[in-house]
Amino acid sequence: MKEKIAEVVESSTRAIVAEVYPEAEAPAFGSWVHVPSADGSALYGLVSHIEIGSVEPSRRAVAYGKTPDELRKEMPHVLELLRTTFRAQILAYKDPKSGKIRQTLPPHPAGIHSFVYPCDDDLVRSLGEPYDFLRTLARNPDPAVPVDDLLVAVLRQIQAANGGAELGNEALVAAGRVLARLLNEDHERLQSILRRAA
Repeated sequence: MKEKIAEVVESSTRAIVAEVYPEAEAPAFGSWVHVPSADGSALYGLVSHIEIGSVEPSRRAVAYGKTPDELRKEMPHVLELLRTTFRAQILAYKDPKSGKIRQTLPPHPAGIHSFVYPCDDDLVRSLGEPYDFLRTLARNPDPAVPVDDLLVAVLRQIQAANGGAELGNEALVAAGRVLARLLNEDHERLQSILRRAA
């Protein structure tokens, strides 16, 4: 398992908000993360929003006219007042009894202060066919996120986890077929998503 990158600070059965550790790199938009639990269950979410801002909501960051390196040397305390958070839409969970990954909402939210890890390629592949999570994503998206851009990002992630442009096309085509059935009444939208994902 990769190193933990963040900690859950808000949680529901639909989404988590996690704060990224200062020494860690924030996950990319459209990448998968998971939140394991002590009982053997785990939640799997797709990063749908990333934000950098002040630790204190009432204080906004201000411009200093310095490069990040200059700020680190001359005013390191300024960077300590910033935090990175991300929201991930929960699309699957691992059943602790069977060990099976179910592409549906979990029965319970992640615990506050649970650790968040990036998903490696093996985990992303295990979230593959039948790609039922695409239905949830397309029909019930995070309302604050442009869902088509998130669909493009997740299709690229599927291709990358399955071997990239040379080897991952089979998985990309399979996911594209599922999406085609979901968006069969909006061919222009479907074509735009597939064009940008290729």
